[in-house]
Amino acid sequence: MRYTVIDEKLRKLAARQYWLVGRRQAFELGASTRFLDRRLQTGDLVRVERSVYGYAGHAMTWVRRLKAAELGTPEAAIAGLAAAALHGLAGFRRGGPEIVVPPGAICRHPTLVVHRQVGIRTTVVEGVRTTTIAQTLFDVAPRVTVWRLERAIDDALIEKKTDLAALEERLAFYEGSRRAGLPRLRSLMAERRDDGWMPATSELEARLYALLDRLPTQPTVVRQASWPWWPTARGAVDAYLPDHRLIVEGDGRRWHTRVADFDRDRWRDNQAAANGLRVMRYTWLHLTQMESETTALLNEALAISSGSPHRPTGEPQTDQSVGLRLTGGKRSATVSLPGLTCPKPIRSGGPDHEEEHHAVDETNGGAAAGANAGGRRLWRWRR
Repeated sequence: MRYTVIDEKLRKLAARQYWLVGRRQAFELGASTRFLDRRLQTGDLVRVERSVYGYAGHAMTWVRRLKAAELGTPEAAIAGLAAAALHGLAGFRRGGPEIVVPPGAICRHPTLVVHRQVGIRTTVVEGVRTTTIAQTLFDVAPRVTVWRLERAIDDALIEKKTDLAALEERLAFYEGSRRAGLPRLRSLMAERRDDGWMPATSELEARLYALLDRLPTQPTVVRQASWPWWPTARGAVDAYLPDHRLIVEGDGRRWHTRVADFDRDRWRDNQAAANGLRVMRYTWLHLTQMESETTALLNEALAISSGSPHRPTGEPQTDQSVGLRLTGGKRSATVSLPGLTCPKPIRSGGPDHEEEHHAVDETNGGAAAGANAGGRRLWRWRR
C-alpha cells in the first residue's frame, strides 16, 4: 500500500500520544472516512475506542487507556479517582478511566465513567489532559473517607505538588453551592492555613468531654490529669481513663504547628507506651464531622482494655485454648475455636489410620455439635 503525506502526519501525531489518534484529529490532518477504513482493513490501524484509533504493535498500558479515553470525546479530561492516581496522590491506585466533559458534550460509552461539570481546571500529566490536583481533590472529596482525603491533601502540600492558594481558588469557586464534600474540605483547609481559624481550647475540650460522657460503658474520666507516667512533671493530658490506662487528647493546634511538633509528640506518646499507656488523639474535624466514627473507635479501645475483644453484636463470646493429651496410647489434640459448628463426624483413612473430627459442647454434657449453651466448643482430632 502506498503511504501518503497524511500517513506521515498521523504517525508524527500518534508518536506524541502513545501511538493513538482521535478521529477528529485525523480529519483535521486531511484524512477521510474512506482513508481510515482502508488503514483498518490493512491492519495499520486498530480501533481502540469508538472514535479513537491506535497503531498496531503497541501494548495497551494504563496511561495509554487514559489517553484513549481523553481523545474519545472533545474537551474531555481525565478526572476523579483516575486523575488522583495519575497525579500520584498518596492512597490512590490505578483503576478504570474517568473523564469530565462540559454539560452539553455528547459522550456515549458503555464502560467509561463520565462526569459533567463547568469551570473545571485542567493540566497535562504524562501527555494526558487531566484535572489539576486542586480540582481533583474537590472531585474525590465526597467519594473517599476523610482519612484518605486528609492524607492526599497533606501529601500534595508537603511534596509541593499544589498549594493552599490553588485550593482556596477552587473553594471560592464552589462557595455557595451544594457541592458534596465542601464541609470536609473547609475544615481540612482551615487547619492548614497559616492564619487559619483554630477552635478555642475550652470549646474543643467541651466537645471531647461530651463525647466521653456519652460512651455507653460510662468509664471513669479524669480531666486535665497530670502525666500518669510522670506525676511531678509540668504537663497534663486532656482526659485520662485510669481503669483502661487510656489517654485521650483533643488536638486543636494548627496544621503547621502539628508538623513542627511531630517529633516531640511522638516521643511523648512513646513515653506513655513504655509505661503501659495508650494514647488516642482527635482533632476538631474528628470531633465535629466524624463523631460516630470517633465514638465507635473509643468503644473498641475500651472493649479491648476490659478484656472483651471487639466482635459484631450478637456474636457469642467464646474462649480459645489449645491442648494435647495422650489417651489410651492414642494422641488426641483439643482445640477451641470461636463459633465452630460441625454437624457430623468426619472420618478418613483406613483401619490402621483413622481420624475422627467432631465438635462438642463441654458445658452441655458432651452434646452434639451445634448446641450452644454459651460455653466452649471443642474440635478434637483422634488417631
